[in-house]
Amino acid sequence: MALGKVVTNRFRNEKGNDIYIRASEEPIGGVPGIVLYIAGPDSDTEMHVTRQEGLELLTLLSKLLKPGRRSS
Repeated sequence: MALGKVVTNRFRNEKGNDIYIRASEEPIGGVPGIVLYIAGPDSDTEMHVTRQEGLELLTLLSKLLKPGRRSS
């Protein structure tokens, strides 16, 4: 199956670690899906979610990381 759009980024986090992140469109069980990947100096994680799950995650993160909101 061909992959859809892929977006990537590299950055340095608050701890000074180099981080690589990638999100790619990839069907999961016949429905639109997204593969999320994040890698740092000591670990990496890959997660497959459906498009709807990705949208719900985006909504939660946008509420949690809203500009001007103070972190605990």
